[in-house]
Amino acid sequence: MIKFIQCVRRRQGLSKQEFADHWSEYGKTVKAIARASNSTRCALSRSLAVEQNLEIIQDRGTKSPYDGMVEIWWERGNDVVAFLDSGSGDQLIDELRRKQEAFMDLPNCTFFFASEDA
Repeated sequence: MIKFIQCVRRRQGLSKQEFADHWSEYGKTVKAIARASNSTRCALSRSLAVEQNLEIIQDRGTKSPYDGMVEIWWERGNDVVAFLDSGSGDQLIDELRRKQEAFMDLPNCTFFFASEDA
């Protein structure tokens, strides 16, 4: 199983509600890419503003949680490579990048591919 993961921080000055609004629209494009690339699963998550998160930060000395996270799964790496190489998703990927630039603090986000260990 191959995953593409995005750990997202909102742009400075953007409220949590403004982030949520952008996130909802961003999710539509993410899901369209997931469908077009024959992914097996796609999930978007936002962090919760709960006391337990603050306790973890204080107790463990970690950074604050990401504002959002995207995960897209494929059975085989060849599936995503074929999609990217075909050019069929170029318009969706360009749209995704424009949306990222509008509301994400890109230098403080993390995007990566990973394999799921059994």
